[in-house]
Amino acid sequence: MTVDGVDEETKMRMQNALNVGDNGKNLYKHIYYCSTQDGCESTQITKESKMKYEAYHQVYSYTGYELDKLEEKNGTYYTESGEDILDLVNHAVEDTGKVPKEYKQQMKNWIHDLVSTMSVKGWNNVSDMTLSILYGKGGLKDMKQLISYQCDADNRKRAWYSVT
Repeated sequence: MTVDGVDEETKMRMQNALNVGDNGKNLYKHIYYCSTQDGCESTQITKESKMKYEAYHQVYSYTGYELDKLEEKNGTYYTESGEDILDLVNHAVEDTGKVPKEYKQQMKNWIHDLVSTMSVKGWNNVSDMTLSILYGKGGLKDMKQLISYQCDADNRKRAWYSVT
């Protein structure tokens, strides 16, 4: 996680706090989750950047492989040992208990579509998500969306949102 728009000392302190353990990962997930809620109309996430995020995370969650580190060719990606990542995804989805039997084929089809689309477009041709959050004396606040979520700095147990 990186911080922009503050003095260097504040930047370093914030980045150090955000990059400890899972702090940055959890904040990123929060911003992503809030930005994709119905009615938010976030300008932070494009259809393509969301697809790239989903392709990466679905492949990683089922196979442990990082899609951006694999070799792309012929509409798919290959491991260093030459295995097609889609074959590995198929086996993993079949073997998992996370997906009900009647939805396994749909899950495989969805991941295949994500991976194939990323392969055709090219990993580096699709922008990553750069999610923004505003920092002020009132705490952290989601931005660039119609619904904004914020935690009250004076009473950290009270979270609120507003529709703009």
